[in-house]
Amino acid sequence: MGGILYEVNARVWLRELSERAGQNITLAEVPEEEIRRWVELGFTHIWLMGVWQVGPKAREIALKYWREYWRKEIPSREEDVQGSPFAIQEYAVDARVGDALSLLMFKERLGRAGLRLIVDFVPNHLGIDSTEPQRFPARFVHASEPRPGTFEAEARFGKRYFAHGRDPHFPPWSDTVQLDYRVAETHQVMTAVAQTASMYADGLRCDMAMLLLPEIFNETWRDFPCQGAHQTNANFWRKTIAAVRQLQPQAELIAEAYWDREAELQELGFDFTYNKRVTDYLARGQYRELKGFLGKCSANYLRRSVHFLENHDEARAASVFTLEKHKAAAALILFSPGLALLHDGQLEGRKNFARIQMNQCAEEKADPEISAFYEALLRTLQKTHVRRGRASLVEFEGDTTVVGVKWEGPNDEWDLAIVNLGRAEERVQLPAEMLASVEGEASVMYSSRPAEQRIERAGVQLVLPAESAYILRWKNGSN
Repeated sequence: MGGILYEVNARVWLRELSERAGQNITLAEVPEEEIRRWVELGFTHIWLMGVWQVGPKAREIALKYWREYWRKEIPSREEDVQGSPFAIQEYAVDARVGDALSLLMFKERLGRAGLRLIVDFVPNHLGIDSTEPQRFPARFVHASEPRPGTFEAEARFGKRYFAHGRDPHFPPWSDTVQLDYRVAETHQVMTAVAQTASMYADGLRCDMAMLLLPEIFNETWRDFPCQGAHQTNANFWRKTIAAVRQLQPQAELIAEAYWDREAELQELGFDFTYNKRVTDYLARGQYRELKGFLGKCSANYLRRSVHFLENHDEARAASVFTLEKHKAAAALILFSPGLALLHDGQLEGRKNFARIQMNQCAEEKADPEISAFYEALLRTLQKTHVRRGRASLVEFEGDTTVVGVKWEGPNDEWDLAIVNLGRAEERVQLPAEMLASVEGEASVMYSSRPAEQRIERAGVQLVLPAESAYILRWKNGSN
């Protein structure tokens, strides 16, 4: 099995709905046709990004960037800038998208349609507007004198210099304050926050989850001695995931994760982890390396991976890939085991990067070819066993740019979802055991190329045009 997670920027989406309706639309007034459209396209999860409250200081920091850079990228006004949704002041629903009741009602509406709601949990840091550092300084990374990457604030027992949150490979996020996971009290408080956030949705997308692993956290903040009275080296995720599941047994937990820590986080209890290596190999055109990487992944690892071409952090797929490469790469994402992530605007072929600090995107006309491609493929998938049956990678002999996934369905049927990522025609031989008991020729369920360029089948060989994708159905004849 494998679902489709659709990421929606709540601020931008609600603004666009409001403009179309000629009135203010919050989560309480979302038209039913929006939800119906998601169901028709086969989505299973809706990730509503940007529902939590962001404060004025975080907005002011975003405004500085807007004044210097972003307003040159997109015609906009100061009121279009709202601050980063990952600089959370507190886990209360942002009034601009609705309130607690409207979020819960939206979750219920999605549930009635068979969709699951995912919201963000950002455990590494809070927004700079949070009052908790002043009230509970020991829960945060801080120093008693100025240090690079810190800001001054008056706290209990005197002035402190609190660290901004950061990924050790990049500059600090200046609109955030770093929580200290060497302190037992921080674990307790943030576990409770995760439990609370989970009550509003069917699952949590956990931002930069690997930063909290003790080995990584201790190395990142080794130059800032822990100030807490009760220190710990416990793994935050092990207890927190269990605590969330105790309250919400069916909650699905998704880890944004990198640095080869994905399997470790799966072992700790995450249902899904990002598999960004696939994204990077596709973007760099390293198709044989991608094939080798997938071949080394266990079936369980792939079933619990999130595959994507773009999200709010990545460049738009339509700006990275040519049309045919885009089609082949997107098909691979949708053919692969695990959770496929699609991003708001991806299906229309948007090319301009969307600033998450704003509630507005650049105006772009939908690309008709990309729109038609996604529409056709997503609707066709619902008539196949792809993303519904049991998946296994197909091993092809030789040096090839072809990736295939066998999806087994009921009644002895199975579908072969196959993609040639390369720029040249490829000829591959299917393993003999796959076809030993099939009856008749395969039927073509989906083809990304025009009819005259369909796959040719000669014996157990398939001839695949460059940058093409297909779904072929066979039926076993042994019964």
